[in-house]
Amino acid sequence: MIQPPFYCAELSRGSGEQVFGTASTGEVWLLVEYPYGWGAHALESSALSPAVKSHLSDLLKTIPRSRLLFIKQHARPDGRFNFFVVRAREQRPYVVELTLSDYEDLRSVNVAAIAAGESTGGGVLMRDPLYLVCTHGRRDKCCAKFGYALYKHLRERAGASVWQSSHVGGDRFAANLLCFPHGLFYAHVTHEAGARIMEEYGRGRIVLENYRGRACYTQQLQAAEYFVRVESGLKGLGELSHAGGARISANVWRFRFNAPAEERFYEAQVSSRASEFANFITCGATEAKQVQQFVLEEFRAADDPAHAR
Repeated sequence: MIQPPFYCAELSRGSGEQVFGTASTGEVWLLVEYPYGWGAHALESSALSPAVKSHLSDLLKTIPRSRLLFIKQHARPDGRFNFFVVRAREQRPYVVELTLSDYEDLRSVNVAAIAAGESTGGGVLMRDPLYLVCTHGRRDKCCAKFGYALYKHLRERAGASVWQSSHVGGDRFAANLLCFPHGLFYAHVTHEAGARIMEEYGRGRIVLENYRGRACYTQQLQAAEYFVRVESGLKGLGELSHAGGARISANVWRFRFNAPAEERFYEAQVSSRASEFANFITCGATEAKQVQQFVLEEFRAADDPAHAR
């Protein structure tokens, strides 16, 4: 039987799939401006030299929790390009911007020192946010259909701070929007939602609608943060900090968050289970699958930190 044409993002939206707890994880993000065509696997299919490709691959192996993305806006007439090193962590995240003349120059950048906060490597510490929209159509047609339209809209609104990105993970969540330096992921972003997310992020707040999570957290912790923010009403980026957690059983976790301004702790116990629905989770999939969904089992607020388990 021939499967009728479909868009995996429309299937996800149509089934009411919960998107929290789905953000791709990573604390160090290497963003290479490459304003040319991207194949299904951007790095491998690029025209970069074998030495540069090997160097970038080695960085991902040696720098813990690191990720690589290609980004673009438009080709520059002088051939120069940007290279961003992002430290997406809970406290004091940052972006270092370097402008290079030749892709071979990537091999001389001390990325490890920049990621460790020891040096800017000759780059500039950015003050303004950086926004990425996945438009990687060669990877999944949803990213081209939904992502590129969002990129154009946000680019007109916010200019040079908005970039197209290669595959960020989660084709079925297109249009995907990422907010750096904190590494916030959003799913199914419309033009109106994108403008709101950017406005709130600029004010240091998280929009919970279609919030996938933050990259520096595990997916279980992402779900717990979402539930705690919903229950507590705290949306400020600095209003919560992860204060520990434990795995209770195979599919159950308990996490604590500190709310410094309130002198309180919040605890959330979450569990994961397979969805009741089964979807094609990419546009190239040939078999429908269930996906992981998180449930809030318990929530507790403690005024006295000594009472928090």
